[in-house]
Amino acid sequence: MNVKNVEGVQDQQFERRVSWEYKATLVLYLLGLIVAELLTTYVNKMWGLSLHTTILFILLVNAAMVESADFSNLLRSMMPIPIIRIVGLSIPMMQIKPLYWFPIVAIPLFAASIVIMRRQKLTLKDVGVFMGEYRDNYRVQFFIALTGFFTGIIEFFILRPDPLIPQFTPVLLLGGFIVLLLSTGLAEELLFRGILQNNAMKFIGTGWGLLYTSLVFCTMHIGWIYFADLVFVFGVALFYGFCLIKTKSIIGVTMAHGISNSMLFLVMPFVNLAYFGLH
Repeated sequence: MNVKNVEGVQDQQFERRVSWEYKATLVLYLLGLIVAELLTTYVNKMWGLSLHTTILFILLVNAAMVESADFSNLLRSMMPIPIIRIVGLSIPMMQIKPLYWFPIVAIPLFAASIVIMRRQKLTLKDVGVFMGEYRDNYRVQFFIALTGFFTGIIEFFILRPDPLIPQFTPVLLLGGFIVLLLSTGLAEELLFRGILQNNAMKFIGTGWGLLYTSLVFCTMHIGWIYFADLVFVFGVALFYGFCLIKTKSIIGVTMAHGISNSMLFLVMPFVNLAYFGLH
């Protein structure tokens, strides 16, 4: 074996070792987010806030130091995730109506997503903000959006939350739907599917990228306490991610997400009370 062949084998071994180190790092970040959410939910909010802040700082430093541009982009894509919880925990919740928590958290989320897109030179098409590449994609996106009615109803019977609007009127319903569509549907799908999942799939492959993004998305729902909801959300995240892979668009899943949360928080609490007399 000549010198060039030896050097080639050594380079491949080094790349495999570095690749496994990067993947192990991703697992550690996921575990860190899980622990931070568990602390926030079950132990002490300040401890959870402190850990989320620490994770954000480590992500910032780690992204600036790694040699792999793809891994650096993936780490930067994860930075808004602890920001979501930091902002949410920092807001004096008791003085703000619950419906308005969502846009307040979404504003820095949108800002972070825009910064990431500019930094990584991502276009709207790159992050899925277009109807897709197939002729019948309008119909496909429409049917994807309709799934939001079913997921919202199912999740309601798991969580049974109080309504986010005081009365079931067309004006309040439409206003609440717009708030949830933009603040949860667009903001979260842009980050989790459009940016994070695309970066994850580019770095660790389509299947693993879908799985990792879905687990991270599921982790941010630990605060709802119910294990059944975590299983349900994980399944929905896999479905949304699969839709992105097949259509290259987040339009349908954005609508589905907004409709789902509207059914969960705006419609079903009143329907449940009116027809079943249950709270």
